[in-house]
Amino acid sequence: MSTTPALPEESIPGRDVYVEPTPTYGTSLRQSEPFSTEVIPTSERHGHPRQQFTLWFAANMVLAVMVSGFFSSLFGLSVIQGLTAVAAGTLLSAIVMGVLAGIGTKLGVPQQVQGRGPMGYFANFVPIALLTVVSAIGWTAVNTVFAVIALRLLIDVPFWLAAGVIFAVQSLFAIWGYNLVHLINKIATIVLAVLFAVITILSVQKVDFTLGVNPEAPFYMGEIGSWVTFAGFFFAYVMTWTPFASDFSRYLPENTSHTKVAAYTAGGTFVAMMWLGGVGVLVSSFAGALDAIPALAELTGQWAPVAMATVVLSTLPVSAMNLYGGSLSLLTIRVPVSRVVGVIIIAVVSFVVTLLMQTNPYGSFYDFLNLLAYLVVPFSTVLLLDYFLRMRPAGRDAVDELFETRRPVEWGFVAWVIGCAVSSLFWGSAIYTGPLSAAVSSFGDVSYLAGALAAAIAYLALRSMPPLSTMISRKATRA
Repeated sequence: MSTTPALPEESIPGRDVYVEPTPTYGTSLRQSEPFSTEVIPTSERHGHPRQQFTLWFAANMVLAVMVSGFFSSLFGLSVIQGLTAVAAGTLLSAIVMGVLAGIGTKLGVPQQVQGRGPMGYFANFVPIALLTVVSAIGWTAVNTVFAVIALRLLIDVPFWLAAGVIFAVQSLFAIWGYNLVHLINKIATIVLAVLFAVITILSVQKVDFTLGVNPEAPFYMGEIGSWVTFAGFFFAYVMTWTPFASDFSRYLPENTSHTKVAAYTAGGTFVAMMWLGGVGVLVSSFAGALDAIPALAELTGQWAPVAMATVVLSTLPVSAMNLYGGSLSLLTIRVPVSRVVGVIIIAVVSFVVTLLMQTNPYGSFYDFLNLLAYLVVPFSTVLLLDYFLRMRPAGRDAVDELFETRRPVEWGFVAWVIGCAVSSLFWGSAIYTGPLSAAVSSFGDVSYLAGALAAAIAYLALRSMPPLSTMISRKATRA
């Protein structure tokens, strides 16, 4: 695979005009995707922004979203408080997702590669390895564990065999690439909407609309603290997708409206998250005390087989996206493999993690994945600021610098580290509790806000300085 930007057009010797080369991939479903982290050529650009709606709708129609809603009653929230928290957390993060997806249309490269702009070519390895490679492996494993547990309630099959079959299907989708992923998610949007509509109708029969604030709830932190923290669940869930946002929009024509891409991406994300998260809130007083799969089986009664089949099917598109994004991440950090081999590597490691998590999908590794969300927010904050303040005005030069190894580290990396450090002071994770967490507990989990603000302030303060790579190079030369 080429690791340098592809020219958008090719000239014909002896002529003063440019013609578009014949697409080698285009809208084809007959071949696997030939491109990886290079700039997508103009001749290969295709699609409509509305495809982003079905893509992200299907990606978020998964059991994990409904399970997140189950925590509403555990935080002692009323039905209205729970629903508004889901709406607020999801809307804010969905907008960020949408804007980042729109950037992919303009630059034509994956989100992971875009990180080289503010971070520097090699410094970008750190956030990409941690925030995208690890997240892709972990979330694929978590969703697959749910799918296998659900499948085994339908048929008697060994866990390893069920997981292996599911991984084979997911991997095939990811290997075939961009066009097939979009098609599968378009189909999944219709199928999952129907199936989850059935689950919703059955589930809401157990809703207690009179549920009020419960100060005796196990995670109650006061009405404000509980609301903010619960909203943070949904904000964090969507934000973990942001390092992959452009991966699935970079083929859209460059002249595609940024606003439309952002709106369709945010819309698909918000509708799915609000739907399943809202259902989780409505039945939280009943389901909150149960594990995810038993809770869903109890909620759907004699229709439980339909619910279990829905869990299995919903896992396929989202895990294919994780495997696809994970493979692009390996290439971004220069692991010397092709995109196809990258998918296989991510799938094999995820399969092993799935086997390790089979008895406890909400174990310490799940806590670790949630902790990574704290690190994602400063990263995406720096990416947004750098694009609008530096890269967009620079035009094509900004795209070219993404492949320039003479920019090993830049100020954006420093801003990200500062944002993560400040955020860590307020962490309330099961793995680590920050020294200031207790002092602000009545306001809820403010780690995301602290990290975003710190990263933004640091970036704005440092951006006027000479490029960090240049300063390091000059110092090394003088030495």
